[in-house]
Amino acid sequence: MHLLLDIEREEWGEQYGKIRLASPVKKKGSADKQISVFDLKGLRVLIANHIAEVPKDIRFAAQRIVDVETPQARHINAARRVAGRSPISNEHAAALAGRPQNVIVAAIFKKMISDKEIAELIDLDRPDVAGPCLFELPGYHDVKPWVRGLRRDVEQWRRGSLVWKELSRGVILSGPPGTGKTLFAGAFATTLGFRLIATTVGAWQSAGHLNDTLNAMRKSFDDANDGRGAVLFIDEFDSVGTRPARPSGHHNDQYWQIVINEFLSMLNNLGEGVVVVGATNNPEWIDPAILRAGRIENHFTLTLPDASTRAEILRYHTDGKLSFEALTEIGGELDGKSAASLEELVRYARQDAREDNRELEVRDLRARLPEKRPYTLEQQFRLGVHEAGHALVSLALGYASSATIEIKDSFDPTATSFPGGQTSYELLDDYLPTEATLLNRIAVALAGMAAEAAVFEHRSVGSGGVVGSDVERATAIARRLVGSYGLGKSPVFLGAVEEVVNKPLPDLFENEVVEILRVQYERAYTMLVDERERVVGLAADAVAHGRVKIERAGQADAA
Repeated sequence: MHLLLDIEREEWGEQYGKIRLASPVKKKGSADKQISVFDLKGLRVLIANHIAEVPKDIRFAAQRIVDVETPQARHINAARRVAGRSPISNEHAAALAGRPQNVIVAAIFKKMISDKEIAELIDLDRPDVAGPCLFELPGYHDVKPWVRGLRRDVEQWRRGSLVWKELSRGVILSGPPGTGKTLFAGAFATTLGFRLIATTVGAWQSAGHLNDTLNAMRKSFDDANDGRGAVLFIDEFDSVGTRPARPSGHHNDQYWQIVINEFLSMLNNLGEGVVVVGATNNPEWIDPAILRAGRIENHFTLTLPDASTRAEILRYHTDGKLSFEALTEIGGELDGKSAASLEELVRYARQDAREDNRELEVRDLRARLPEKRPYTLEQQFRLGVHEAGHALVSLALGYASSATIEIKDSFDPTATSFPGGQTSYELLDDYLPTEATLLNRIAVALAGMAAEAAVFEHRSVGSGGVVGSDVERATAIARRLVGSYGLGKSPVFLGAVEEVVNKPLPDLFENEVVEILRVQYERAYTMLVDERERVVGLAADAVAHGRVKIERAGQADAA
């Protein structure tokens, strides 16, 4: 437009020039701001990505609204002629058609363009990346379909056939440390052909006081929001904070109110080509307003890899040069290990091979396997009794249609916990939980401990001690029931679910929680005393076969 209107170059930088963008790209120190009806003096042409960017009053004042189609090959050569450049071949012009504006403008102003330079132009808008594409990595099975769809949409957006607001533009990844959240971000950016802007909430907060935190946050968003395409990866996402359900007047509440409001404002005003990825170990701590539709509406949970995925991860890090059968066997010995731990194991095994001046071999990986200690038969039987209690009570109370018990014969003493046994369920639908079904869940959670008491009299510590344990889950449900759902003796609301789960309630209600836990434990204990022979028989089968599945009909399937 500057060329067509013959505007002098020194006029280009004027804040209120004859040609303006409706939503200027944010640049440090720039005075540009979003156009308003009070900025029309001297304006001849306003350019917008979409008509929705232009306020309605400006649309009304406009003499004409022109919908500019995606440039075709003939348009590119016409623009080169206007710029005083010689035309390029139709084949080259067609290859450039549909590319981002910065690529087309670069092609217009280049005096001469060779075949090699055309190829460079086509990839000009893509960042230089050294990392792998997400689809080259093992794992991430649940999130890959979403990424595949988003990549397809991004390509349509680049061609101008899809508006950015139609794309899914944010995702939360949750899971324990080492499950690959940070690795995902880099591979995700590579897959989309976007730059990666990585930061942490801790880095924002370490900048200083409130204003420093807000400025650090704004800088991260501004770095991503340049229109070229970026993945903004924010680690420790739950640390953005949660606004209080009810104002308390405490200074800390006001601080988080300001931080979250500013964060929401920046999410709402992100320009085109920015996808936000948040990583957290505690998704329940994230303010619900951040997760609503139109902001960060997708959530995927990354779990520790299972045996087959562990083998795939090992194959990836060993460049596919070792027997997959051997890697599957090794992966089976690494139960509970994260993807990061597997990568570390391969790295140290390579170091061992280099010291012997040779290539990596399977024996190097085997030498790095953690030394496991066996469970005694008595310990395995106790584990089986514990899991049999969960399984039998879950079916008896209609919590599940089937339950599968797995018992390990050894454990890794270097691990943070020793999951010697576990029970997985095929749950029955419970879309509208009632007081009765919530109490059933508590009984199922406490049934492992109750089974040990029914068979051995004395219980082990395996039901508690950590977040996610049987006792912790049962306590959390009881506190929600009493303090949030209003299903205790008094229908009272003491706080949202996340507020009542992790801290004690007032004594009156905490006493009620303790009574609920006592009653449901006694309920499960009584059921299992009556079925003691079934508990013992099911535990013996689980130990003998390693894995047993039972269904509500009472049939057992050992494998």
